[in-house]
Amino acid sequence: MSQTVQQEQEVSYRLQAAHWQPPAPPAPLDEDAAVEAFTSGRGVLWIDLTACDRVAASTLLTGRLGFHPLAVEDALSPYERPALQRYDGVLFLASHELQQQHGEEVYREVGFFLGEHFLVTVHTEPIPLIDYWFARWTAQPERVGKTAAHLLHLLLDAIVDEYFPIADTLEEKADDLEEAIFSGDGEVQVADILRVKRRLLELRQHITPLRDILNALLRRDVDLIPDEVVPYLQDVYDHTLRIAELADINRDILAGVLDAHLSVTSNRLNEVMRILTVISTILMSAALIAGVYGMNFEFMPELRWKAGYPFAGALMVLVALVELYIFRRKGWI
Repeated sequence: MSQTVQQEQEVSYRLQAAHWQPPAPPAPLDEDAAVEAFTSGRGVLWIDLTACDRVAASTLLTGRLGFHPLAVEDALSPYERPALQRYDGVLFLASHELQQQHGEEVYREVGFFLGEHFLVTVHTEPIPLIDYWFARWTAQPERVGKTAAHLLHLLLDAIVDEYFPIADTLEEKADDLEEAIFSGDGEVQVADILRVKRRLLELRQHITPLRDILNALLRRDVDLIPDEVVPYLQDVYDHTLRIAELADINRDILAGVLDAHLSVTSNRLNEVMRILTVISTILMSAALIAGVYGMNFEFMPELRWKAGYPFAGALMVLVALVELYIFRRKGWI
């Protein structure tokens, strides 16, 4: 039966914890019981902490759980680049969980403190994904995660899997923009291309640190990661490689789309300027004729000629036709 205890502290933090000692099911714990289970070193303990007040959460993590202050600072800072560190037998790493809200990607950092018998997850905002898997683990611990390392793999795999739908969506947007540009759709703007390109860059900036962390876990001899968990971490690492490659490929596609869009825009501008130049040349020729016959000299042969006005108009038309013929012969229009 799934049981969970959540300690709500509106100003400080929200803590939920469960302790599993087979064959008994996981037991929900309050804060004091969770600290006692943490120091006992028995079974498997999962503590999930949502830090509303970073000072209070830092006091709990450093004072009562004994984690290194630098690792706690990184766990509570949303601006730190995810990295893999080890302090006094505790492995610390961080990753960015991804959700899409109102058509935009929202990245939230999750810190992991891994020990031989415990996993502590830390984040500054509620994360439904962690709540879901916490409830699943308390209900079926043997299937979900029988060790702390299995729980770590479970959460990293779930976090990485959230990137795939977003990557596929951005890939579709890149394909749509490419098709629109090469089909001559004039409604595509540079801002549309740059917006998708920026989202792909952000996706890559968040997945590549996690890729490096997983690579370090696989390359180093980490005694906290059992051999049976390594193949599963390798699978997650392969997923991060695929996501990073998708981001790179689509950024290259968008770079080509942007170049094509600028080229099409330049060609359209050149076409307009060519037409305007032809019109201006014809009008200048007509203006020259009108200027000659508009001079106020007393002795002009055609000044008192009855056919002078029709002759001047016909001359203008004739010059315009000759210029159009010449322009067409040269391929300018």
